[in-house]
Amino acid sequence: MKSKQQKPRRKSRTRAEQRTIRRNFIRKTLSLVILLLCIFPMLGGGMQPMCVIPAALCISMNEDMYFCMAAGVIGGFGMDLACGTPLGANAIFLVIVSCAVCLLFEEILRRSFLHYILLTAAAVFAQAGLTYLFRTVIFRTAGREVLWERYLLPSALWTLAAAVVIWLLYLPLSRLLTKRVRSMDAAAIRRDL
Repeated sequence: MKSKQQKPRRKSRTRAEQRTIRRNFIRKTLSLVILLLCIFPMLGGGMQPMCVIPAALCISMNEDMYFCMAAGVIGGFGMDLACGTPLGANAIFLVIVSCAVCLLFEEILRRSFLHYILLTAAAVFAQAGLTYLFRTVIFRTAGREVLWERYLLPSALWTLAAAVVIWLLYLPLSRLLTKRVRSMDAAAIRRDL
């Protein structure tokens, strides 16, 4: 006779784990909603703040690498559509910046407002420099003489001012993260016992 071997039953999730899963879903959904809402101030052309860059950096400070890459792609395509740049140019830039910022905050930097503003300024001025390089040196578009003074520099400064508001929008979401880590550790300890 064959003896029937029972499969080990999967342990059900604890309440803390269920709460953590819900909290993560809510946090990530609200992060993407704020990122998509940051595209609307960029519509219309002319000088506008690039609000997607600070929003992508806020997500990169608090999330894992894969979600940061997805947020960079979504935000970059939104920037491309809103600003009229070639499709994918800002998406590639934001994916690279999001991954770099995510790695910096995971390994080296502490999650603070000063680090956020410094990295946002570096990303904004790098994006403005690349735009200036492509439009003036490579493609030689019309109006390149006044591009930096009239459009790129004021847009970068407005973006840094908008970064403070976006930080304040993401602050409650980052607090959900700290609760998630504590409850995940507690749930893992309970499960191992």
